[in-house]
Amino acid sequence: MKDQALREETIEISRLTLSRGLTIGTSGNVSARCEDGMGFLITPSGMDYNAIVPDDIVEVDIDTGGGTGRRVPSIETGLHRKIYMARPDVKAIVHVHSPLASGLAVARKPLPVIADMCALAFGGQVEAAEYGTSGSPELADNVVRALGSRNAVLMANHGSMGVGNDLDQALFICDLLEKMCLTYYFATIAGGAVAITDEAINTLRSGVGRTYGQPGEG
Repeated sequence: MKDQALREETIEISRLTLSRGLTIGTSGNVSARCEDGMGFLITPSGMDYNAIVPDDIVEVDIDTGGGTGRRVPSIETGLHRKIYMARPDVKAIVHVHSPLASGLAVARKPLPVIADMCALAFGGQVEAAEYGTSGSPELADNVVRALGSRNAVLMANHGSMGVGNDLDQALFICDLLEKMCLTYYFATIAGGAVAITDEAINTLRSGVGRTYGQPGEG
């Protein structure tokens, strides 16, 4: 089977979205760009993540949008496809309905850069995409526009998405977004969140973002 290891990892990440409380039931979806770069793998529509097997993962051609496999792909396949088309750097996408990020999405408010990690991991303020019904071309266009060059986006009255160089990073973005939303709520209760300045953001991204970690790793 093509991209067997990637299929297994896609299933593993989808199960982690459940165990970490980022989504419930069969909601949310996970995808990863195929090794040949021509398509992507995505979770099937409406199936229990704890029951799916590698053969249930659907391969989708990025150019045509056509799917290959025995299952119907996620309702948000078109959204994933448009992100991969707009962002060649993105190798994986995780879409969840975590409560705190979803709360901000329902309020249709962005998450400001309230901590260094927001600048480093998200790439800037996390915008709230305008509303579009699930699975619609309108939603896909709105999300791609709001995501821009960043790694996270809120989806009005819906949920959130994280993108990354691999599935682990995309999941990390979703985890971090939920944590930062909690921090934002606490700061609001405490009197108001104070965002980091644009100058500080640029300094972080050009400095810490390039020097943090061990040489030759990651």
